[in-house]
Amino acid sequence: MRRLVISLTVVGLVLLVLAQAVLWHGRSLFAEPDVEVVTSVTEALNAQRIVLVFAHPDDEITATELISRAVEEGAFVATITATRGEAGTQFPEIVAQEHLGVVREGELRRHGYVLGLDEQVVLGLPDGGVPESMSEDALANRVLEELVRLEADAVVTFHPPSGVSLHEDHMAIGRAALAATQDYARQRGEPVTLAYTLVSRPGTRRFGGERYARVADLQPDPTFALDIDTSLKTRAWRIHASQAAYLRATTGVPAWLLYQLWTQEYYAVRTIEP
Repeated sequence: MRRLVISLTVVGLVLLVLAQAVLWHGRSLFAEPDVEVVTSVTEALNAQRIVLVFAHPDDEITATELISRAVEEGAFVATITATRGEAGTQFPEIVAQEHLGVVREGELRRHGYVLGLDEQVVLGLPDGGVPESMSEDALANRVLEELVRLEADAVVTFHPPSGVSLHEDHMAIGRAALAATQDYARQRGEPVTLAYTLVSRPGTRRFGGERYARVADLQPDPTFALDIDTSLKTRAWRIHASQAAYLRATTGVPAWLLYQLWTQEYYAVRTIEP
């Protein structure tokens, strides 16, 4: 019996070591090499008033770690979301499609509440039609109005040429946020930090197919990384109930497993001068 217990203990230790080795290898497939990992968001962005500008409800999941840390550090944090997500596909279907915009805006606002956001702005532009909804100048001016009102000193948005997924709405709101930040810096007469939220280039090149390989090719190099709290990401997908199975449906990998491998958020930062 004693030998059996010892044998089982040894087997358990071997399996544990193997599991850790597999996990380490999986994480290495997603990690961006030689990127500085920071702990303070306000220092990395040189900001105390941070405004995130995205296209759809659930886009803010790309930045849960940044938002959470900024809130913990006492910064003012707000989001601007262009659409209500009414044209999205449901994963799983939980409501009649004609009511999806109401539901997704509710999911967005609930997620913002639990993250501790100070303000959430929803512009109400047509989902899937942001580029056609108004001219680029008009959209930039609408974002500028909110940056001025919110007194932002850092703006976080999508990288315009890649938009995280080549989604036209993402790229349009990224262009608008860039133009608005440039105008805002000139009006303010002071530099403003602009940060782009990025995907893991190694991970998307390996597992994202042709589309995400293109995204990876278009992205700039990350300036810094944040180690993520996995529970923030998985909680976010639970709150966005109409999209809760999105990752499994589109990648074949459930959220809980993906974030055991993709363990960092990446950002490219630039300073917009007046």
